[in-house]
Amino acid sequence: MSMAQRNRAIKRTLESAFGRGKVRVRGARGTAYGYVDVDIDWTPLDVDQSRDMQGLCKALLHAAKIDLGRTYTDDTCQYESDMCHIGFNACRYFRTMRMSDGTLAVLADRYDAEWQSA
Repeated sequence: MSMAQRNRAIKRTLESAFGRGKVRVRGARGTAYGYVDVDIDWTPLDVDQSRDMQGLCKALLHAAKIDLGRTYTDDTCQYESDMCHIGFNACRYFRTMRMSDGTLAVLADRYDAEWQSA
């Protein structure tokens, strides 16, 4: 499968989950040939939700049998990662927390560490 076909398959697969026009796929050029950047127009609540959604998107791509390529992230060739970066819009809050009564509390700023009810 060529890089262009792979990128179209990634776009098709993720648009089925997020909607048409919400996904942008760009392949890297030059020395980073083979890497792909995926931007999804979706806003997570916090960093944890963003990280979880990245994992779900990559699981969806692996289930669709799309080869993302493998690369080593260190000099000893001990750790591998795929050649796909998935990004979303900026997080709405710095951190969120579910209270015991089921309501959502947010930590809006990093330095003003007060929880506020959402």
